Amino acid sequence: MVYTFTCSQGHDPVTFTAEAENDDEAVAKLMEEARGHLAEVHPDLASMSPDQTKQVIISNWTKSES
Repeated sequence: MVYTFTCSQGHDPVTFTAEAENDDEAVAKLMEEARGHLAEVHPDLASMSPDQTKQVIISNWTKSES
């Protein structure tokens, strides 16, 4: 499955994509991929707990068959 998360809070949209077997694997991959973006563009969000970050990603992602 392909998971896509697009961040567009206050800037042009930036899309992160991960191929994963399940939601847990996808969230871990997307969190890792977005870490630098959060630190650079959203330093206020970079201090969120891992559970808060997961919820932001899950509430805004799309899934499609690979």
